[in-house]
Amino acid sequence: MADATSTQSSQAAAPTQAPSTTAQAPATTSGGAPATTSSGAPARKNSFKATLTVFDMVIYGLIFMVPIAPFPIFASVYNASNGMPLLAYGVGGIAMLFTALSFGVMVPIFPSSGSIFTYTTEGINKGVGFVTGWLMILQYIITPDIMFIMAANSLKGIPGLADVPIWIWCLLFLAFCTLVAIRGIGTTMILDRIALVGELIVLGLFIGFAVAYIINPHTSAHFTASAIFDPSKFSAQAMFSAISLCALNFVGFGSVATLTQESKAGPKGPGKAMVMIVIVLAVLFCSMSFVATCADPSGQIFKDHPTEGFYILAGVVGGVGGGNGEWLMLTCEIANVLALGIFTGLAAQTSIARILYVMGTAGAMPKRLGEMNQKNSTPVVATIFVGIVNLVVLFPMILVGQNVSAEMSNFGALSSYFLLNFVVLWYVWGKRKEHKVFRHLIFPVLGCIFTAIFIFTLDLIPQIVGVVWLVAGIIIYLVVTRKFHHEIDMSKAG
Repeated sequence: MADATSTQSSQAAAPTQAPSTTAQAPATTSGGAPATTSSGAPARKNSFKATLTVFDMVIYGLIFMVPIAPFPIFASVYNASNGMPLLAYGVGGIAMLFTALSFGVMVPIFPSSGSIFTYTTEGINKGVGFVTGWLMILQYIITPDIMFIMAANSLKGIPGLADVPIWIWCLLFLAFCTLVAIRGIGTTMILDRIALVGELIVLGLFIGFAVAYIINPHTSAHFTASAIFDPSKFSAQAMFSAISLCALNFVGFGSVATLTQESKAGPKGPGKAMVMIVIVLAVLFCSMSFVATCADPSGQIFKDHPTEGFYILAGVVGGVGGGNGEWLMLTCEIANVLALGIFTGLAAQTSIARILYVMGTAGAMPKRLGEMNQKNSTPVVATIFVGIVNLVVLFPMILVGQNVSAEMSNFGALSSYFLLNFVVLWYVWGKRKEHKVFRHLIFPVLGCIFTAIFIFTLDLIPQIVGVVWLVAGIIIYLVVTRKFHHEIDMSKAG
């Protein structure tokens, strides 16, 4: 649906005209009439099929971001926040909500699977657009490997699997996700629905058993307001550190924007889905934080076990009434493995393939990446390319470790989110003169502030890698455009 997804630069700058293109003549139906998209715009032959509802996109985003994502880092967030993880997750969710609202502003203006790459290219200029896409690649291209590594590390805690090398599990996850991604978004959505139900069941089991444990008179656990806010332990610096850590669990909702051309709900669908995703996740994370904190009011489990604390607590509450709670601990660990290694890894591959497809059709990346398999409406070349790159960078990622790798990915995500909020200010408030004070000024300003703060709180190594990657992108753009006189043409963008 290129006609609905890309614009001529001159048209995009006009404040009263909707984006359109004249890249190709519209495709025709068997009866000779022009084929149209769900929004009524002419359909381009080499385009995605509009098959996804808002509900589908919410499921996709939730799977990408993982409702049980706090499991492996919860103890760290608890310790960093001085025992107030609920407050940290609540503020982190609000901070990310501003960026989700900025997506909601830009998607209807430039409804493209190129996401922020398209918004900055059309809204600011081609140079900023290329750099934005380059930063998005940093986020998405290594995210699948990070998920595979985290899942493989979790498998080491399961009896009988500790001796299997991490790289073997990672290769198995990579092969499975690549094959499913090639089959198309339909297969991905079927797996996503199953996965989401399973993750919510596991989260529900933990919350249910934790509540039963808390109300059991034979335990020291109890419901307490200090699980929300404890003025005697509150430190602004500590809380900010915790917020920066847990906010990383919210990074990833922007992946929904890469499905824009597959939305049956029109260009406003992805924006609605992203806001819903952030709100739902904030509620889930805060609910889990509250019962987990009340189940261990002293926080001793989390202090003694800063990496495995949550799973150990699950084992404790799972044994309420005197039983063996190891089953719940293993259930949480296995659920986390499947969520990260299969479902989130698959969603990440799907998203980056679509970004590369749009960049390929626009000429910002090799043209072969812009080829579409018409049978299943999947950018197969881009998908295979992603799988090959994941294979190449997998072993270096294993060497540097999952934490450093994750923060490198987050540098790309947060930097592109900053540019998203900025383009709302620059293009919508500045050029288009649309002056909704909160939606077009205050919210994106707050989005810029929060994302900038989160970037500066990353560790030094990811910051250095991120800056080097950014500079490399600028150099590549200058060489390609100035020396070889190659231009990005968004009128051809898929």
